[in-house]
Amino acid sequence: MPRITVDEISRKEFSIANKGYNQKEVDDFLDDICDEMERMEGEIMDLKQKTSVVRTAPQEAETVSSENEESFREVLAMAVQVKEETLRKAREDAEAIRAKAETEATERLDGLSDERKGLEQELAALRQAAADYRAKFEALLQAQQDAMDKASDLFE
Repeated sequence: MPRITVDEISRKEFSIANKGYNQKEVDDFLDDICDEMERMEGEIMDLKQKTSVVRTAPQEAETVSSENEESFREVLAMAVQVKEETLRKAREDAEAIRAKAETEATERLDGLSDERKGLEQELAALRQAAADYRAKFEALLQAQQDAMDKASDLFE
């Protein structure tokens, strides 16, 4: 897996989803990760420069005890470990955010689907009620027509 750089994090764009995460909060969090990565990379570069100075200066290298050299190596190893742990945690957090957003989107779609079914049932019931009303109204009109026809026979 290729290493993630500060530039890649800075340029990363996430799609906007309905009911998704607050974009400013995500951006602020990614900015904090970039700042921490830049700080750690600077610290690593500083440690690398210090170790290269020790390696390139023979007279000074002779005065550096093996204990100091071991301390430098431990510090460098710890810096690398902190960087890797920070990146691992950032990846885990990003995956958790993505999974939660996906779950929320699925739940929202399911809710909308259920709502649609309910509205379709309500519409069908209203259509049936309208058809029943129309049939009763037509029957009433027919009854009135029949009554008028009988009444007209009386006036002839």
